[in-house]
Amino acid sequence: MSSESGGRSGDIGLFDAVAIEVGLIVGGALFSLTGVAVAITGPGVVVAFAIAFSIAILGLVPTAMLGSVYPTTGGNYRYPARFVSPALAFLAAWGLAISMFGGGLPLYALTAGQYVDAIVAVDPTAVGLAMLTGFFLVNLRGIRPAAQVQTLMFVALVAALGAFVVFGVPAVEVANLRPTFTGGPVGLVTAAGVLYFVCLGANFVVDIGGEVRDATLTIPRSFAVSVPLVLGLYALLGFVAVGSVGAEAMAGETLAVAAEAFLPASLRATFIVGGALFAIATSVNAVFIIAPKYVAVLAADGLVPPALARRNERFGTPHWGLALVYVVSVAALVSPIPVDQLGSLLGFGGAFLVVPVMAAAIHVVRHRPSGFDPAAFPLSPRLVGGMAAFAIPLNLCLLVLLATTAPRVFAGWLALLAIGGVYYVARSRLRPQPETPPALRPEP
Repeated sequence: MSSESGGRSGDIGLFDAVAIEVGLIVGGALFSLTGVAVAITGPGVVVAFAIAFSIAILGLVPTAMLGSVYPTTGGNYRYPARFVSPALAFLAAWGLAISMFGGGLPLYALTAGQYVDAIVAVDPTAVGLAMLTGFFLVNLRGIRPAAQVQTLMFVALVAALGAFVVFGVPAVEVANLRPTFTGGPVGLVTAAGVLYFVCLGANFVVDIGGEVRDATLTIPRSFAVSVPLVLGLYALLGFVAVGSVGAEAMAGETLAVAAEAFLPASLRATFIVGGALFAIATSVNAVFIIAPKYVAVLAADGLVPPALARRNERFGTPHWGLALVYVVSVAALVSPIPVDQLGSLLGFGGAFLVVPVMAAAIHVVRHRPSGFDPAAFPLSPRLVGGMAAFAIPLNLCLLVLLATTAPRVFAGWLALLAIGGVYYVARSRLRPQPETPPALRPEP
């Protein structure tokens, strides 16, 4: 098997990678689902964040190892396709597409509209449509302009969230933090499941590993920066939100409810624009950056029509792949699915995707395939393999818990997943089967 050098030049540096990761982690799900989690577990939402992040880290570390040792494009598909099962890898990518395009992007877009509506009366769906359209057009121009926009929004986002915490801590009342776990142990774990995908986004930086500069060093370093930064922000945001207005006031609401309680009017608008909207916008932009990578690698493996990966002659971007993401997400945006069920739908694909990637990490640690250098990653292979093995049952348990919160949506997701399995079998019969598994490579 061939492996790409970590020294390969690319358009994405360390700061860009951190901005993309933080954009995927701190996004619309945080601002829309924090209130949902509060309704389930009350002030225990801070602990629920910690549990969700702990489980996410179990998957992040093995993913970082794979990304640093085998930097490639579409890593979350290519690693299990190469080391575990091409069929399972395709199903995981298919399930993620259902969740992200049918749940994630419309969730982010609708939440953006709700925050704008808090400032001036607008149609939230129209705002969401404008956001999806804008980032579709930005990404048509290429990954570098998209990454530059991401970096600018990232700086404004961190500043706005910092202001929310600084002004909010003095407004916290201890009485609002009791009782801590209103939903009991089951409610706490269920809330962690709802918040899980809010913590998972950094995993997807391996999908642009082929375009990351010095990926062998940059990917693990970017994780080391983004994960502690976001964990600290999440804990403080949950603490301030519930502590300032109470669990009943925050249940099912957005962070704008807490912001109205203690932020001056001028800073309140800044928080909504620089915090909420930019958090959502960075997530939408990051999805548009990464989604075409999946389309491209699936096209290279003969699993989707090659036309979807065809690149624009002027900008070198897969315009048809981007258009597919845009059209599906807009269709889901105007559908009648409630916001909380969009969040559950988003979580299904995220939890499922982690499982085959962890299986790939275990295979690499056990069998040490060509190109694997244990010294290239700062943690021991045995520890990384143990984390991956532990992450698999935890993610499956979270998937089951999420299914109980929205059983009809889960049934629909499973039905679409089954359709994907039928499609894979039919498509596989039409394409020549390689004698050996495909090599990892940065570009399809």
